Amino acid sequence: MTDAEPKRSGRPALLAATPSAERVERWLRTLALLAGVLGLLMGLFALELVVRL
Repeated sequence: MTDAEPKRSGRPALLAATPSAERVERWLRTLALLAGVLGLLMGLFALELVVRL
């Protein structure tokens, strides 16, 4: 290994690029919240359409 090459931490590159469990949990919680809000808005829209019939 030459000085120009970066030192490896001993972990495979794909594993080193994998986000931590805490970060994944935070993203999943955010996505679930957004999906819930979107579902609520779609439900209200559908209710509005049914009421207008």
